[in-house]
Amino acid sequence: MEHHLNAQQAIGAEEDRLLFAVDAQVTEKQQACWTVLIVDDEPEIHQITLLALRDFSFLQHKLKFISAYSAAEARHILQHNKDIALILLDVVMETDDAGLVLVRYIREQLQNQLVRIILRTGQPGQAPEQRIVLDYDINDYRAKTELTVQRLTTSVVSALRSYIAIRQLADLNEHLEQQIQTRTEQLQSTNQQLQHSLAELEAGEKAGKQVQFKMLPPAIFNYAGYQFSHVLYPSEFMSGDFVDYFCVDQHKVVFYIADVSGHGVASAFVTVYLKRFISSLLERYQRDGSASVVDPAAVLTQLNKELLKDKIGKYIALFYAVLDTQTAELTYANAGAFPWPLLLQPQEQQQQHYLELKSTPVGMFDFASYHNQQLVLQQNSSLVLCSDGILDLLPQQNTEQKLQYLLQQSYQHKDIADLLRALAIDPEQQLPDDLTILKLTRQQST
Repeated sequence: MEHHLNAQQAIGAEEDRLLFAVDAQVTEKQQACWTVLIVDDEPEIHQITLLALRDFSFLQHKLKFISAYSAAEARHILQHNKDIALILLDVVMETDDAGLVLVRYIREQLQNQLVRIILRTGQPGQAPEQRIVLDYDINDYRAKTELTVQRLTTSVVSALRSYIAIRQLADLNEHLEQQIQTRTEQLQSTNQQLQHSLAELEAGEKAGKQVQFKMLPPAIFNYAGYQFSHVLYPSEFMSGDFVDYFCVDQHKVVFYIADVSGHGVASAFVTVYLKRFISSLLERYQRDGSASVVDPAAVLTQLNKELLKDKIGKYIALFYAVLDTQTAELTYANAGAFPWPLLLQPQEQQQQHYLELKSTPVGMFDFASYHNQQLVLQQNSSLVLCSDGILDLLPQQNTEQKLQYLLQQSYQHKDIADLLRALAIDPEQQLPDDLTILKLTRQQST
């Protein structure tokens, strides 16, 4: 008894010195005591163990013992008890290696990596320590003859410390896995909502495209010996380019080509703004004779003021012109549209050139000014207007070469479809920018 008390005092002193900080919430809520499974076919070993550890306390928790007298019985207990912290396991029981087989069962089949295992054997020579420690996932290996009260207590303390550390790590991993699962579920839910929103957005863009394209004029418009034609290919569902031509009265036709900065939905909204702005000028002209709609410079100046006043946040490169079908006179003004308009005269006149009109887009500067220019469109002459998206599709290295190539091909090909084929442009492919072409031709009089 005296030896037992001295051993307990020594272990108590060792605990005070070696105990590390353990989360009190984990130890107190985890269990009220440490559960120890004794697996041995000798009843005396059970009694001795209970006697040696009856006063044991670790972190203010006592030990709770469960006894199994065979490896088979231990298997049943382990299957139904997940809170066992420590197993004191005999090697030789039903068979010479029953304890070792049980270790493999615990680690490999039950997948229990948490429980600590101390092997105890009465026949050390039959299961050499070095081989056992290397081949089996155990935490200590002791001969029964050397397990004094002190050594047994020390082994139990060491095993419980290891159990706490691994349990905390396992709890942390479980908590992280739960967080990951929760976050994954949230991401999946968010992704589903995003996919739904994208589907709605795509449906809205398709509807917007239909509305925008309904605002366009007919693809080919013949009037009083002149032909207007156009194509418009957006790089996305909706376009930042726009084109229009319409009769103002019996002898005047307005036409324009516009390229809003950027592309997509936001720029497409500005084309609606532009269409409504010019429509309002047309209504005023038809209602009270206000002539601004047939004055290109006045249209650009007024539009520039409105865009800046409304703080649209976009600017528009715009070429605006009025054709008098009686005199063939063309009055036009440019607001930063590039490439410049291409004037294609009959072959005998050999006058194919750009109408170079350097200026700034509307909606950019409040000090911008715009001026009208005039020319007479000869018979069989054409005017070709392109948005800058066409330059991105030409193979030449610099802008000057691109412009020269575009001029040559435009003169040689009479309609827009032929021109696109000559330029090797396939509008059905994904375009880097919106592409628009407008062509006006004065036809040969009969």
